[in-house]
Amino acid sequence: MKILNTLFRSLLLLVCAMSLMSFTVVIDAGHGGNDAGAIGLVKGTQEKHLNLSVAKQLAAKIRATYPEVKVVLTRETDVFLPLQQRADIVNKNHADLFISIHTNAAENRKACGAETFILGTDRMEDNLDVAMRENAVMKLEADQTVYQGFDPNSIESYIIFELMQNQYMDRSLEFAELVQNQFVGTLQRANRGVRQAAFWVLLKSACPSVLVEMGFVSNAEEEKWLASEEGKKGIVNGIFNAFEKYYKK
Repeated sequence: MKILNTLFRSLLLLVCAMSLMSFTVVIDAGHGGNDAGAIGLVKGTQEKHLNLSVAKQLAAKIRATYPEVKVVLTRETDVFLPLQQRADIVNKNHADLFISIHTNAAENRKACGAETFILGTDRMEDNLDVAMRENAVMKLEADQTVYQGFDPNSIESYIIFELMQNQYMDRSLEFAELVQNQFVGTLQRANRGVRQAAFWVLLKSACPSVLVEMGFVSNAEEEKWLASEEGKKGIVNGIFNAFEKYYKK
């Protein structure tokens, strides 16, 4: 009986240790449903489809390589998902890392390259247009009360981000730099750098978090690359390589 009790205690400790060692990553495909996101001018490529394809492939690759990692997708189909609900999924699953996948667009048709964002207000004026465009999804939602009066089109609303400390900034920056290094070094994309911006979905996610802008569908050549299987595979491998380095540390 004593031996059985000792064995039971040992197994219980092992289970507890394994649970403490678990790692959860939440992958978010930006936009969806009635929110197409950015749309390419040449091929009409819709951001929501690109984001979802990359997110699902990335999730599959992580699951296949690291079965002990819990991988959660905020959406797996073409559905609209409020920004706050995306953050709620992150927090409900006690995520250790949050990766939000997006595609860029600009009035300047020559704009190209990849950039990776973390939460912050450094050079806020320079990045305000991107933050406003991504946060504007709020206006499509029926229930606006969860945003506590935040107006994505008002510069004054972004002052709140300056008043909040981001306890996950160092680790967010670490992962963002790993991602950006893959885009630039491995995929040979134009380097728009690691930047800070006031994204609601990053603010409300309680873990190291990044928002990846894979490239510009408003640029004809980049749209073609983003929509290609080669381009999507390269992006998936790049983000996966960054995840692998971060996870192994």
